[in-house]
Amino acid sequence: MNKLEISWTSLWKILLMIVFGVALYLLRDVLIILALALVISSALDAPISFLERKKIPRILGTILIFLTGAAVLTLLLYAIVPAAIMEFKNLSDILSKYQLKLPAVQVFNSLDFIKNIGVYLGNFANTLLSGGISFIGVISAIFGSAVFLTAVFVLSFYLSASKYGVEKFLRAVLPSAQEEYVMKIYFRARRKIGLWLQGQLILSLIIGLAVFFGLLILGVKYSLILGILAGILEMVPYVGPVLVGIISFLLVISQSLTLGFSVAALFVIIQQVENHLLVPLVMRYTTGLHPVVVVISLLAGAQLFGFAGIILAVPAAVVIQEIIEDWAIQKKSVKE
Repeated sequence: MNKLEISWTSLWKILLMIVFGVALYLLRDVLIILALALVISSALDAPISFLERKKIPRILGTILIFLTGAAVLTLLLYAIVPAAIMEFKNLSDILSKYQLKLPAVQVFNSLDFIKNIGVYLGNFANTLLSGGISFIGVISAIFGSAVFLTAVFVLSFYLSASKYGVEKFLRAVLPSAQEEYVMKIYFRARRKIGLWLQGQLILSLIIGLAVFFGLLILGVKYSLILGILAGILEMVPYVGPVLVGIISFLLVISQSLTLGFSVAALFVIIQQVENHLLVPLVMRYTTGLHPVVVVISLLAGAQLFGFAGIILAVPAAVVIQEIIEDWAIQKKSVKE
């Protein structure tokens, strides 16, 4: 019978791994803040670098980009809120009654982030109706706290303002042995993430406007909120638009059978135009991720980290894809 021997070195390694894992768990909020800041600063690097090439100092360009983004979001918020408050409230009441129990969307009902969407909308509307409307307040409510939001904003600003800020940060914290490999993965992933973000924003804007104006022409209530919801859920390939279509159909089918089928036809047309025209034109040079991988990543991100997890899901999937592809290339070269 062989005697199992474990050296003290192995025991220390196991202990260090356990301590490291516990530390990561305890610092998970800090790591999420850091990851969000890295994603935001990487996404903003292209427009800031463009301004820098136009002889605008990088720090000034960063301030302009951040102020412009905040101004646009604030303007949209205050332009939409007056018309959207009551729609949020009424729609949340209806969604709470349905509870999204249709078999087609049962998988979403298992997620805390999704199954309570009616409650979230109701609470959000009540907050707005109480008079506590502010840009920081609304965004903070989405992410969980003002401290969280402030930390992400400040860290992403400093990383963006410093030329090669993200690269310098990564090189500072990485072991020298893995530095070049990680940087190679980062540069490839950053390019894909930037392209994906640009394409996704374009698709979300087009689909959101198409749903809003289409439902408005048909005379459907809550067309504004459903258009916003369609734009947001557009980041979930295939499933997001279908989910909005089902919600829209449920809202109108009790009023008029003809209107219900008209809404269904509208979403079928939008879906076909998106799949056969918009997606090939807009997204052909993006991440290369399979839609199933994107859906699984978004579901996992939402379940693990809520709204922040949704934002980080695709970037994380892109990085993992790059690592797997790199391993496959190395394995192939070794065989040859």
